[in-house]
Amino acid sequence: TKLFQSGVFTMSTNNQTVRLFVLLSTFFYGVNVHAWIGKGTSTSTTTNGSHGRRHFIETAVGGATLLGSATLLTPTPAYAAAKQIYKPTPGSMNGKVVIITGANTGLGLESSCRLAAAGATVVLATRNPQKGQKAVQAVTDYLAKNGVTRLSGQQIISLPLDLCDFGSIRAFPKLVSQTLDGDNRTVDVLLNNAGVMAIPDRRLTKDGFETTFQTNHLGHFLLTSELLPLISKEGDGGRVITVSSQGYLFAPSDKKSGGSGGLDFSNLNGEVSYGPWTSYGNSKLENILFTKELQSRADTAGRKLTAVTLHPGAVQTDLARYLIGEEKAEKLKKEGFSSWTEKVLFEGLAKLVLTVEEGASTQVFLAAGQGGSGIGGKFFDD
Repeated sequence: TKLFQSGVFTMSTNNQTVRLFVLLSTFFYGVNVHAWIGKGTSTSTTTNGSHGRRHFIETAVGGATLLGSATLLTPTPAYAAAKQIYKPTPGSMNGKVVIITGANTGLGLESSCRLAAAGATVVLATRNPQKGQKAVQAVTDYLAKNGVTRLSGQQIISLPLDLCDFGSIRAFPKLVSQTLDGDNRTVDVLLNNAGVMAIPDRRLTKDGFETTFQTNHLGHFLLTSELLPLISKEGDGGRVITVSSQGYLFAPSDKKSGGSGGLDFSNLNGEVSYGPWTSYGNSKLENILFTKELQSRADTAGRKLTAVTLHPGAVQTDLARYLIGEEKAEKLKKEGFSSWTEKVLFEGLAKLVLTVEEGASTQVFLAAGQGGSGIGGKFFDD
């Protein structure tokens, strides 16, 4: 707050670290930050109930404080200006096959719509089959609304995929091969989009791994490995695009050996200590390192493949979904604000972050084959 009042920082800045800090400070204000981030917290300890992020926002603790924060953080016109929304040229994705994880909502659904509109066959990989079918209908409606006629042989399909279940991941490639039509059985783009953020307490998957670690990193690592035989080797080869985040900055450095820092390999599973944001930060750093190593190994093996990763920006609906819960976020979307505190908080937040349409542009750009040659292993920012 003092930095903004003194004019040291302005909302027109392009510094992503500052922008991420500002965004999160809106929610941290008045909260026990040290306990929330979880440094030194034992694995048996969960988020302080009265200071948990969802409780804090749902009950609008200190309404006047929230109002003050929202007023203070109103962005300059330069920052509030709409970001350019990238849409691939119609027909530019004809004959291409794209698989998108987490495709039933947010960035995944928006990416599905735009890539399908460009002519791609899109496989929407979703944990919930019912939501997957609704997403397929949403893509179909998007095409109709935009006057796009589906091409002969173009498929828009949903297949079940649970990143928290290695068995589900290993079964997925066979489902893809069985479901896609004959001409569509080579995958051109794998968009590792699904993810979770800041789960308040340490939870383990059925495979025994911390949920954020498996959902954001291990699941996509295994999925990429299992799908690799299906990924195109034609031309420049297929693309593996993994959605990371500037949230990798939350990863705590491991300097025990006197080095410059990096992942703490003794705590990858949160077995020593767990923090919602440090776990998230670790997973996003792992996304980046995975991308660089995948590209390096592909190059060494002479395999035609482009692996890239990206920060989409801080996006409205994803943040709302994780900060207050999916059910509450959906209710707000359908019914609007139920109180003035909700209105102040979320209208202020909307001015600080990107819309889903804006946030999806980077990954759609990359999935559409843009960015030029020699971009393997690179991190694209917002």
